[in-house]
Amino acid sequence: MNVKRTLSIVITVATLLGAARVGAVQVPSDTNKVIRKLEFGKPIEREMATGDIHSYEVTLITGQFLRAVVDQRGIDVLVTVLDPDGKKLAEFDSPNGGEGPEPVAFEAKSPGAYRLEIKPLGKAGRYEVKIEEVLSAEEYAVRLAAERAQLDAAKTWLVSNAIPLRTVEAGNGFADMQPLKKLIGEAHLVSLGEATHGTREFFQLKHRMLEFLVSEMGFTIFGIEAMMPEAFDINEYVLTGIGDPVKALAGLSFWAWDTEEVLGMIRWMRHYNEDPRHTNKLKFYGFDMSYAPRAVRVTLDYLRRVDPEQASASEKRLRMLANPFTALTFWNLQKERREDVGAFVDTLLRGFDERKQDYIKRSSATEWVLARQHANIVSQNLKMQITPNIRDSAMAENIRWILEYEGKDSKMVAWAHNGHVATRFGDNGSMGMHLRKMFGADMVIFGFAFNQGSFQAVEMPFPSAKGLHPFTVGPAPEGSLDATLAAAGLSLATIDLHTLPKVGPVAEWFSSPHATRGIGTVYSDTISFFLPDTLSTRYNALFFVEKTTSARPVEGGQRPPMRRLTAPTNLDFESGEVGILPVDWEAPPGIASMNFRVVTSPDNPRSGKRCAVISSLPGKHYGETFGSLQQTLDATAYHGKKLKLRAAVRLEAKGEGGQAYLWLRVSKQGFGPQSLVSYENMADRPITNKEWSVFQITGEVSADAKIISYGLAFVGEGRAWLDSVTIEASDK
Repeated sequence: MNVKRTLSIVITVATLLGAARVGAVQVPSDTNKVIRKLEFGKPIEREMATGDIHSYEVTLITGQFLRAVVDQRGIDVLVTVLDPDGKKLAEFDSPNGGEGPEPVAFEAKSPGAYRLEIKPLGKAGRYEVKIEEVLSAEEYAVRLAAERAQLDAAKTWLVSNAIPLRTVEAGNGFADMQPLKKLIGEAHLVSLGEATHGTREFFQLKHRMLEFLVSEMGFTIFGIEAMMPEAFDINEYVLTGIGDPVKALAGLSFWAWDTEEVLGMIRWMRHYNEDPRHTNKLKFYGFDMSYAPRAVRVTLDYLRRVDPEQASASEKRLRMLANPFTALTFWNLQKERREDVGAFVDTLLRGFDERKQDYIKRSSATEWVLARQHANIVSQNLKMQITPNIRDSAMAENIRWILEYEGKDSKMVAWAHNGHVATRFGDNGSMGMHLRKMFGADMVIFGFAFNQGSFQAVEMPFPSAKGLHPFTVGPAPEGSLDATLAAAGLSLATIDLHTLPKVGPVAEWFSSPHATRGIGTVYSDTISFFLPDTLSTRYNALFFVEKTTSARPVEGGQRPPMRRLTAPTNLDFESGEVGILPVDWEAPPGIASMNFRVVTSPDNPRSGKRCAVISSLPGKHYGETFGSLQQTLDATAYHGKKLKLRAAVRLEAKGEGGQAYLWLRVSKQGFGPQSLVSYENMADRPITNKEWSVFQITGEVSADAKIISYGLAFVGEGRAWLDSVTIEASDK
């Protein structure tokens, strides 16, 4: 992210980010109480451990403006600015994660020593902090006046040059979209971003853009930020009509896309392909690689046909990744073990290339290409589990593969978040940055922005009482990009950034960063999600929607809030009715609920009259998932305790691969591996017995633990029974 920001906007960002951040309070050690002087031209580089608070002091007089930056090197930090009275002035946490700059900017409201406190938001790492600019009150006033003039000029230019659109909905003709033809030109790749992962109008407008690009400009490929292997199920439906589009969409296992809007677009694609006049058929692709089981399964299935010996060796090494339950905890293995599996897959890929002709003779050229790409997805996934920030470069590589596979004249529409499609640096580069290097001017990028309205997201901090639900935000603050577009009177419009003046106040305004909303899958009303964005260097054009509504989830996209109990209950499953979900227990939503059913059953309980059973449902299974039954407790009453979970389990598996796993997870606030206190899931000793047997696992509850979850997971075809659950707490 460019840190050379204009003054008025950094002040806006500073104000916006000043809301209190929800999180655990860290108590600094004696070493952390040392306050270092921060001086212009003298950067300070330091290591930071988890739980540290590093403090820096700079003396300012009233009206002075300071701009500093914390260069994050493998660590994600939160920077808090305190005024001379010790009151919080602002907080800064950009979306750069553990790499790249954390910009800090503020105006001194009174004379004295201002303190910058730097805290890690997870793992330890290294950073450098430095002052980049200090302005006097007079210099600051001059700059603000200049920026006001630039802002007024930008509004005037927008009024005259924005391309108004009549509607976001497809099926309304293309008369208003004709100016976009010149903007797009001969490009073979059009990337469509979004300022949130949950806005109805963004999704509808992307559908309309796809319809326009297909009907008017010869595009035939659609790709989305979703798992490539699972997306082939949707492609089969789009091309042939075979399959269930509702289940295939849920099978992508990402609630953000599991909406009425995306489902409507998929059905339109099928309707388009049904028309015999459309000889160039539309195809649906995913280009993500964040989840490996389907890719592993396709790779192994192919190797069994063309190279049984290699298939046998691969099955042993990739067993954990092929299993949709254990694959979720592959990251928990020692780094050396993960790297060893990664090296094995790289060798496997070389084997694909070295034995290409032999493999093709035993299959076909098309089958070889597709199988090799699935093996490459596995390789990318393994690399991401060691270096998470390679995801964008991997997605870019997959888009290039799609275009090469489809042929040199193919044209593709790519759907992802603004942060992925934009050409920006940080986090090892965005997908858009890598694609720009690959395709140059042959790619056109559309960013998306909005001023006010609703969207769906998961409530922060996690775990929350509401989970996934709609949020509503008011008009963006003055000086932000979003507010400026609204102030120009735009309701629904496209801004062609190619037509910007090369010099003058309009050029200066658009070439400077301005705050704009950047919301992904999570949101909190207590944290600002505005970030500085330089339009002219990130996009070729921008779609703006003044007021939005929330996307509308379909069955697979429903994510009910987690129910948190104060104590275990109904552990023998005697409460409730037969044939429905056990009382006070939960089953996972989404594609898991379409592939598995969890009910209270009178079928041969171990004790009492009832037990719980997880059954695979008949028919084609979409996605890569497992059946599960769980109960969730508030961890407060168990702080400092050791837990012992015991339960009776039996299986009736059909075919190979039927396994069950008793699991116990203790989590802190937050997402991902850093939130785990302890997690035992029997990944190395799956349950396969046909008769009732008792199993036991343990875990520990730290003082900062928020929730305790436990239950049974079932992978494969058949049924798994659970009964006689006990959970005991004792002092460590």
